[in-house]
Amino acid sequence: MALKLQDADPATDFPALARAMFESYEEPWQPFFHAYFPIHCSSSGAGGGVEAREAAIAEAAARLANWQRHDATMHWRKVVDPETGDLAAGALWNIHPENPFRADGQAVEAAWFPDDGSRRYAEQLVELHGRPRARIGQRPHVYLFIVFTHPRYRRRGIGQQFMDWGIKKAEDMGVEMFLDATPMGRPLYEKNGFVVVEDNVVAPQTDSPDDAWRETEAKVGPSTHYVMWRPVGGYKKGESKRPWEEKQ
Repeated sequence: MALKLQDADPATDFPALARAMFESYEEPWQPFFHAYFPIHCSSSGAGGGVEAREAAIAEAAARLANWQRHDATMHWRKVVDPETGDLAAGALWNIHPENPFRADGQAVEAAWFPDDGSRRYAEQLVELHGRPRARIGQRPHVYLFIVFTHPRYRRRGIGQQFMDWGIKKAEDMGVEMFLDATPMGRPLYEKNGFVVVEDNVVAPQTDSPDDAWRETEAKVGPSTHYVMWRPVGGYKKGESKRPWEEKQ
């Protein structure tokens, strides 16, 4: 049976979404994921382990639900295996009918880390990750924030299902699209009318790192994200004009 693309249910789906998200980013391991969804050491100082991972998944589910309650632009989609009922994949789209950067936004507090250098590191990483879009995306647009497919369901067209939904939404609204791609995801997005407009190297810096900063930096490390843009109708080389480069 075909895998089914559905709206996620905010009342019930976040525990399954969080678990599938962890299992997806763990295979293969994506170090950048730790900055947003860390697995913390136990109070005794032991790192990792089943209990710590389960606590991290539960915290992630609660945080995703809280984000959803406080941000009307968030739209979660899921793909379900109708034979087993398992959640195969998830995608979080931000639908911005207005310029999301029109007002001065508050800096993100990475409260999912203790109040030490690890939090400072994550907060700077979040700011650096979002900085290019804040500069070039100051118009209504659709943004793909999170996307993942469980390892058991890869290479079955799920990414294209998510793309089809997001592109239709943007085209119906008559707005651009943005996303931050990994090397693995870039070919799919290029096939769907996106183009790389910037290589964003994310590498937080400080003159006075504490042990927690150093530990987090060692786990996450620098990462490069391809800032990708899709104009209405898809990118056309030699024809598509970049609005942020137009003279005001």
